[in-house]
Amino acid sequence: MVKQTIHNLLLIVFLLFTSPAVGSVGEVSFQTRPAQITRGSDKILTDIGTSVEMNDKVETLKGRVTIIFVDNTKVSISEYSKLIIDEFVYDPNTKTGKVNLKAGLGNLRYTSGLIAKNSKENIKITTPTASVSVRGTDFEVQVTEAGKSTFTLLPSIAADGSTYIGAIEVSNATGTVVLSKPFEVTTVTSAYAPPSSPVIDLSLIHI
Repeated sequence: MVKQTIHNLLLIVFLLFTSPAVGSVGEVSFQTRPAQITRGSDKILTDIGTSVEMNDKVETLKGRVTIIFVDNTKVSISEYSKLIIDEFVYDPNTKTGKVNLKAGLGNLRYTSGLIAKNSKENIKITTPTASVSVRGTDFEVQVTEAGKSTFTLLPSIAADGSTYIGAIEVSNATGTVVLSKPFEVTTVTSAYAPPSSPVIDLSLIHI
């Protein structure tokens, strides 16, 4: 147990010093209007190619923004949304790393990159009421001002153009559900209420 703990600590240290996460971890690849990045005491208006770093807080107003991370993870953020990049480390040699993102408000679509394929247990996206463990797939989360969070599992597109379905695990202190079917949805109304039982949103099937 002690050896395993030491090994995990050494791995994290290795990733921190071999990953481009020390500095830029990705960039803005698309936007309809500039978003604002808060980085320490700085306020940065985005443009195509603007870099993002760990601990950045990204806030959109009337525009939409897409961020491509260095492992090809893609996060699309809708109007009036907030995202914090808590942690992003990546080793391009092993294509492994760790991702922690916080969706504070609005709509966010997540598309898995190389880290999710090789170290799924290290992918976490949190909201004010729940957290998501990603198993190599696409999903969307909607967060209200009160923190109510709705998660939708979406089909993913492979490199050859085919579609496939992964899974996400949505949990908080009171319960856990797994979404594994396309367009399955669960809602978490508060941190003290378990995720609702998954149901398929039939209105999305035509997408």
